Amino acid sequence: MEVMEDGNLMDKVHILIQRDLEYYKNKQSVLQETVCPGVAGGRLDFPRYASFAAVKLALWWEDEYVAGFRKNSGLIPKAVKIIETDTTTHDVNVKKSDPEKFVSLVAKSSDELLEHLHVLTQEALDHADLTVLMGTIGAAALLKNCLWFYIQLCSDSSKLTQITSLQNSYKQYQEMSEALAERLLDMHCRLISLYILQDAESLDWENSKPFFESERGSYVVQMWWLYMQGD
Repeated sequence: MEVMEDGNLMDKVHILIQRDLEYYKNKQSVLQETVCPGVAGGRLDFPRYASFAAVKLALWWEDEYVAGFRKNSGLIPKAVKIIETDTTTHDVNVKKSDPEKFVSLVAKSSDELLEHLHVLTQEALDHADLTVLMGTIGAAALLKNCLWFYIQLCSDSSKLTQITSLQNSYKQYQEMSEALAERLLDMHCRLISLYILQDAESLDWENSKPFFESERGSYVVQMWWLYMQGD
């Protein structure tokens, strides 16, 4: 997916959302990227996958942080040269910024993408599309973690007066992540009960005869395991 890499963050976000929505309308799916291939856990339990739009926005936020604070936040492990003068060559796509501008842009762009995620989520729920729903949950979880991380860094600065806007955005993403996780669990339970737990022979609890002469497990257990593996 081609997006604009240069220019104002909000302009880039608007184009990113437009491209992402066009991709969904054309292919009925959400472009996703791997975020955390292993199991992380802990307070910042990063998702395994997230939508392309969320990953791109997280990278742009980091560029804004580097431009505003003249240092890498440590959130994204990539080599970024600190901007020391206006003539210094650097890897950041943002020319000038400051901490206040960083907080303002992150809050505004997070609100824009949150609205976009609500649209995709409603589409996924209407069509019971688990793949799209997983992408939106991953996006919400990723950006929630990014916001939490930046809030911890910016809270140390008494000069920042707009930190409340980041806290409000974090709360919205947290609520969205939890609500979508509950809906996803409910959808999985419904699918399992309707299509997996329906083998009469495997569920004949009154029959004392071992299933398949004890040579294999119940079809229900086998199908449940395949379902949990995503096959």
